[in-house]
Amino acid sequence: MPGKTVNLSVPSGEGYRVREAEVSDVPGIRDLERRAGAPFREVGLDAVADDEPPTAEVLRIAVRKGEVFVVEDLSPARGVGEGPVAWMWLSTADGFLLLEQVSVDPAYRGKRIGSALIEGAVDHGRAEGFAGVVLTTFRDIPWNGPLYRRLGFRTMQDAEIGPELRAIRRSETEAGLDVLQRECLRKRITR
Repeated sequence: MPGKTVNLSVPSGEGYRVREAEVSDVPGIRDLERRAGAPFREVGLDAVADDEPPTAEVLRIAVRKGEVFVVEDLSPARGVGEGPVAWMWLSTADGFLLLEQVSVDPAYRGKRIGSALIEGAVDHGRAEGFAGVVLTTFRDIPWNGPLYRRLGFRTMQDAEIGPELRAIRRSETEAGLDVLQRECLRKRITR
């Protein structure tokens, strides 16, 4: 994806801007990821809430590849330099566009920022000729599986999961995530 432009949008008229991340955004992304984990505590997933975000080096590599996007709040109420209010990481797996991560600051939940990013990722996948977008997520957490299913994603059957997505699932299991609570989802893209 290096050098490719991604036309992502967030709800208009709200004073938000989506842009490709820069290396200088990495600390803010990591802080945001910690805040975005807090709601998992409300559903009994303290280990997820306490999980550290990707390392700064991992994020720097993804940023340099052009895989990471941030949403800024440009409203006057938001202080300059307060960091992103949402972020997204796109890569590939098994020939599909992979939605590695989408996180929204809990203070910005309910504003459709996450949904807009996901829909923008699907549009990008379509423009780039991908047959679909895939991801792994929690099946029943409201802002995970149910949200993606409302946006047209469907649960992948075991036989549909390719080797790269299987490797991601293995690493999730090794990290202590309960595989029974997780699922692989895909949204097919039509041209």
